Amino acid sequence: MEVSKSPECVFFRVQSTAFLVVEERGHWGSKVEFLLAVAGNVVGVGNVWRFPYLCYKNGGGAFLVPYLVFVVTCGIPLFLLETTIGQYTQGGGITCWRKLCPLAEGIGYAGQLILLYSCPTYLIILSWALLYLVFSFSSQLPWASCNNYWNTGTIQRLFHCLMH
Repeated sequence: MEVSKSPECVFFRVQSTAFLVVEERGHWGSKVEFLLAVAGNVVGVGNVWRFPYLCYKNGGGAFLVPYLVFVVTCGIPLFLLETTIGQYTQGGGITCWRKLCPLAEGIGYAGQLILLYSCPTYLIILSWALLYLVFSFSSQLPWASCNNYWNTGTIQRLFHCLMH
């Protein structure tokens, strides 16, 4: 008997007959577990840090009212639609649209394309934060003085000429 196993299925070969046994997909333990997992993915630390800044920058309470109207009329219904479609079809971003309407499969591909462009942006931002964190443990911060290889006198004179 030959057995090969992948994360989704087990393939048995007994003599010349092959059997494919598909393992059942995992399910959430409770509704609360699902809601906490989704909330953890939707509300990141960046959103919590950035929201007070956006309120202050865009007018405080005057920004808060249209923001809440938009969240209630567009944000929450679209979030519930996406979550419901994912739960109903038990598929990913591309396969769920393929199951609902094959013509709308492009919506799933468009979502993946948006992720392809936005994920590197977040990775760059996180790498800068990590770089500053690592340098903050040194006794002399590199950006505290002008005696570095990247800010020589030539660059300073050029910058001074351009600014004046």
